[in-house]
Formats: sequence, C-alpha cells, structure tokens
Amino acid sequence: SKHGKIEIKHASERVLMDDKPMIAVRKKKDSSLLVGLRLIKSGGADAFLSAGNTGAVMMGSRVILGPIPGVNRSAICQALPTTDSGRVVILDLGANVDCTAEQLCQFAEMGQVYAQLTLGVEKPRVGLINIGEEQAKGNDIAKTVHRNLTAAEHINFIGNIEPKALFTGKADVVVCDGFTGNIILKTTEAVAGLMKNIVQEELMSSWITKLGALLCLNAFNSVKKRSDPNETIGAQLLGTNGIVTIVHGSCTATGIKNALLGAKEEFDLGLNQHIRTGIEELRKDVEGIPRLHASS
Repeated sequence: SKHGKIEIKHASERVLMDDKPMIAVRKKKDSSLLVGLRLIKSGGADAFLSAGNTGAVMMGSRVILGPIPGVNRSAICQALPTTDSGRVVILDLGANVDCTAEQLCQFAEMGQVYAQLTLGVEKPRVGLINIGEEQAKGNDIAKTVHRNLTAAEHINFIGNIEPKALFTGKADVVVCDGFTGNIILKTTEAVAGLMKNIVQEELMSSWITKLGALLCLNAFNSVKKRSDPNETIGAQLLGTNGIVTIVHGSCTATGIKNALLGAKEEFDLGLNQHIRTGIEELRKDVEGIPRLHASS
C-alpha cells in the first residue's frame, strides 16, 4: 500500500534480537529483513536501513546481496567524533572477529573511499590500530598489513595508531579487526556514559556548581550534539552489493532521519562503484608482494 511518498511492503515475519543470524536467514524467508534486502537485489529499492539484529543483517546481506568483487569480507564502519571537531572513520566494528592481512588491507581501501565521499576528505590519512607506533610492533598480521599498505601508493597510509591517539584527529581512517573494533566502540561508549554521570553529579553537588552549570548550558548542549550518535548517519556495512545502514535499536526519530539522509547521499555519490574501483587499484599496488594473504 502507498501513503504519500511512502510505499509499504508486507512482510509476514520478523527477525527477533535474540534470533541466531544463520537460522533467521534460513527459516524466516518472509521477514522484513529479507524482504527489504531482496528489494535492493531486484532494484526495487536503493538502500536498506535496520535497527534490528545486526548479525542477521550481516548474514542476510552476504547471502542475498553478495560481496563487491574483490572484497572478501564486509566491514562495519562508523565516523566518530574527534577532539579537533572532526571525525574519524573506524572499521571493522564487529562484523569479523578474526581477519587476515588481505581483509584488513581491503578495509583500509573501503574506509578511505568512505571518508572521501562522506567526510569530504580529499586524501584521507589511514592508520592501523596497534600497540605502538613503531613498524615492528604487533603480530605477524599487523606487520604484513603495515608492509602492504605502505606499498599501496594510492592509499595515504600514516602507519600504526595507538588507541590513545584514536580520537585526537591524527588519522581520518583507522583500521582494525572486528574483535578489537567492537571492544573500542563499546569501551568508548561506556567511558562517555561514565564521564557524563560524574559531571552531572559534580554539577548538582552545590548551589554554586548548579549556577555554573546554568551559565555553561549552551556549551553542554554543543558537547551533547557533537557526541550524540543520533546526529550521525549510523554505521555502514561496507563491501556488499548494496547500501546497507545499521543503527542502534535505541536510536531516536532524529537518528533514523539522519541515517536515511546518509544512505541517500551514499547511493547518489555511487559509494559502491568507487569501492570497486579502489579495490582494483589496491590489488595492482600490492601484486607480487609476499605474504599478502598471511593470516597468522
């Protein structure tokens, strides 16, 4: 049925938050998730947005949409605020617990393209999360990624990034495996919540601090807006043959609106076409370099 510019497609099933992704995709063929993804596949829709079961969205996208040629694994990415009033694109944030060196290099390419198109950064600085800035730091995978991204001339690779420098604006794109990325994301969310509670308690501790809080109300509102996930365009599942956006289940109407606007912009800018071209360039740059496919 149609309501103005909105057309409703019927789906008789829904994927629950506690459903196992593989079972949900296999058993619930008429779920809203799969109905929406099939619309992307058939050309009946240009972008897909979900605030539901993230694992099922990833599994469904892999099965129905398939990967962009040359991309081994899709990655979840999001642009998070930095202290210099900018944003840093981080991926993978949880789609892949274990990653090979080749996959991490592909994440760097996809993140670079995403930063160019959505943040407007002409030549994004790409960094690799590591325990130290020195080239020799980290495990064999990190060293292999460092070597190959250094050889990729069209990627502005600036080397290893320590977690303490993640949000200072040192890099525009930061790459890591999904296990590390998910821990970083959840830890920063928890720390942000902790600091918010501490500040509120201190500001309410006396009439003097309450007065100070009132005088600083505009500044507090600005801080809230810069750090509010609803003011962003959500997280993107990069590497699939379709625009797929993932938002938190608790996001507001503003969050949904911004995610929809972001998805439209990504489609209009041809995000996936640019990723295809970038992946081809990456393969040419690192061709012949030993141990690109190293996984340990």
